[in-house]
Amino acid sequence: MRLPPFLGPLTLACILTLAPPAVAAPDAGPAYAPLSLSPAQARADVALLRRALETIHPGLYRYGTRAEVDQAFARLEGAAAQPMTDLELWRAIATLVAAIHCDHTKPEPSAAIEDWRTRHPTHLPLRFTLVEGRMIVVSNDGQPGAPPPGAEITAINGRPVPTVLATLGQAVAYDGDTTQAIAVKLAVDSDLMGDDLDEYWPAFYGFPDHWTLEWKRPGDSRLSQATLAPIPFRQWMALAWPETSYRDEFYKAVTWRLAGKTAYLRIDTLVNYRNPVDPTAFLAGFFRILKQRGVERLILDLRNNGGGSEDVSVALGRYLLPHPFTWSKPPLLKAVRYGDLPAHMETWGDPKALFEPAMEGFSRTAALGWADGWWQRLPRDGNPDDEGLWPQEPSPDHFTGALVVLTGPRNGSGATRIIAQLRDKTGARLVGEDTSGSAEGPTAGHIFLLTLPNSGIRVRIPNAWNRTNLDNPAPTGGVAVDDRVTPTMADQLAGLDRALAVAKASASTPDPAPGLAGALAGDWTGTLDYRDYGSDRRVILPTRLSVTTDGGTARLSFTYDDGPGKTVRSQETWSLEGDGQALVMDDGERHQRYDVLERRGGPGPGDLTLVAQGTGVENGHPVGLRVILARRGGTVSVTTLSAGPGQPYLMRHAYWLSHP
Repeated sequence: MRLPPFLGPLTLACILTLAPPAVAAPDAGPAYAPLSLSPAQARADVALLRRALETIHPGLYRYGTRAEVDQAFARLEGAAAQPMTDLELWRAIATLVAAIHCDHTKPEPSAAIEDWRTRHPTHLPLRFTLVEGRMIVVSNDGQPGAPPPGAEITAINGRPVPTVLATLGQAVAYDGDTTQAIAVKLAVDSDLMGDDLDEYWPAFYGFPDHWTLEWKRPGDSRLSQATLAPIPFRQWMALAWPETSYRDEFYKAVTWRLAGKTAYLRIDTLVNYRNPVDPTAFLAGFFRILKQRGVERLILDLRNNGGGSEDVSVALGRYLLPHPFTWSKPPLLKAVRYGDLPAHMETWGDPKALFEPAMEGFSRTAALGWADGWWQRLPRDGNPDDEGLWPQEPSPDHFTGALVVLTGPRNGSGATRIIAQLRDKTGARLVGEDTSGSAEGPTAGHIFLLTLPNSGIRVRIPNAWNRTNLDNPAPTGGVAVDDRVTPTMADQLAGLDRALAVAKASASTPDPAPGLAGALAGDWTGTLDYRDYGSDRRVILPTRLSVTTDGGTARLSFTYDDGPGKTVRSQETWSLEGDGQALVMDDGERHQRYDVLERRGGPGPGDLTLVAQGTGVENGHPVGLRVILARRGGTVSVTTLSAGPGQPYLMRHAYWLSHP
């Protein structure tokens, strides 16, 4: 939904008063003393980083031109020409490497910063997720006044949450054009210190000595405020979380169940190198039971899986692919000799074998376009790390029924490669959301950890492009779903897993989605939340809505309470056109058309979920727009999200309305 033109930036009289703080601010602990760097020191670190990336990184120019990458380096070098601190250089490097669009390339703070964070509380005392572009609390540590699960955080330490998310999102690493990964990683990232919001907050805003949060529940007409103490990372890891635990392992992250002729298998990580098991043997009992019981449908839930070890991927291939297969093409390396760079790098395994590998293990590449003259690593007999490069046979117990895979933006690296293989070779039905990661394979291989000598900042640099053996990979992104199921605030609050419900239903079962007009007809009361276009802060207006119908068209009449004695009214028409493939909104001045991405009935009678996407202009800049409408019983919510190029979709305005 669009705000009427006259509901732009508000006056002070329109901004709702905050509730008083729930608790007093905690006593400030010892402050971190940033390391000061001279221009010569900062420039030397940047020069070493650039030399290492240009020498080693096989994907440095994969998603951007050399000129674009050179411009990014020039900005970093310009920043380093002035005195700066280690935190400022960390921020600048994070922004640079994020622009490479490689999920395996990211900075780590110096050992001194990491040690300080380990010894002092710096994390938010809660876990959160992003739903409909809003920061929603999942759990907290029990401090008095803490926002409860289901509450939305609207500001942190005086900064509006959309501003925080857009700012810190600049540092989030993701593959190709999969910007959907940004919102996910801001909330959870086991690669770093829990989530990218906590990880990068110090680099952009300094270490917090308190967390002052503005928050509200859906439908609340005013904001509440609480000032809470930061917690240490070890305590953050113990907070309740419904998904896989921080840095989980394959053998602990597998669950399954049977229901008649349908089986469900959930694998939350492929990581199998800390406490490795034989994944083929580990999964054998499950697939043997499927064969013995004649299971006809398997739902493979990979939504929480960010990747891990290739041996697990190959094992799944043995049980899910119907014909002999080779999982990967030989990896490509830009270089196999690194000059003096190994003096500044470390990695797992034998350093000499990785920094000075035997040349007979490689061949030079040709006719590969931008990778001409690189090195192709040859598979080695008897090396378990190379089983993905050798032909594999399906297991005698491989599954032969219908396969449904649950996917989402948490998928990356090896998980996305599994999904791509299953789409490519089995025609599996994909349900949920588009994946992140790279279907054709990430730049990964072995990760070299470069330490910059003056700041101590460390940067992960992958040494190889791991190539998925696919016939038709998407060259710049992940894997698109067949049946889109978009998470909604209504589902989050109800604990409803609509994606799993859709996966359980037959693809041929008609969906009883009600008409748009029928779902909205009647009188509604509630609130309009929106971001002020000037300050980005949250504004809440009590709202009444009356909806009448004319055939398939809904006529909406809004009444907004804009302060004492001030009432604002507006009218719009909404309709579905093109056999339900387009949502059209018209307020008499603007005619907005959106492509419908999802339209489903349920879970209750008369319920509707409608998701549509289009384009528009925000503050003079082009943006993508997304509308999420959810009718659940006597409540309807309508959220409009917007996103600039390379940014996550964030809530622009939202209605939460109920029948009076």
